[in-house]
Amino acid sequence: MSGIGAPRWLSTLGAWLLAAASPAQTLSNTGALSFGAFTAGGGGSITVTPGGARSKTGGVILVSQSGTASAAQFTISGTPNAAFAITLPADGTVLLSDGAAATMALKSFTSSPSLTGMLGGGGTASISVGATLTVGNGQTPASYSGAFTVTVNYQ
Repeated sequence: MSGIGAPRWLSTLGAWLLAAASPAQTLSNTGALSFGAFTAGGGGSITVTPGGARSKTGGVILVSQSGTASAAQFTISGTPNAAFAITLPADGTVLLSDGAAATMALKSFTSSPSLTGMLGGGGTASISVGATLTVGNGQTPASYSGAFTVTVNYQ
């Protein structure tokens, strides 16, 4: 696929980093953050919420084909009923790349639960993470990927 207006697939794999007060805590990435297929059009942004809803601003055209948008999914396991804090990437620190020279930035990371949570009685909890992708006017059509860090600490 080539040229402006050609659909492309984007997905960024959710990477993780664990900074725990207890060695019994683990964080597993169980689902990738995906912005789905779209064409750049005049540029703009695509947001995927922690609930997996996708929206756009500007001239970006959302395409419904081969895959859907989804929030990143993580599972925390550790001490039952323990409180935890979530740290998400700062704006301007995560780029998606086509493996050549083209990049797109991620910003406005959000999570559910929002920045704090509590492990259940069985010692597990789920976290969903969404973000906003900035798409340039005439962005190079390609498959883009990258990684980001989610940190979870006991409180």
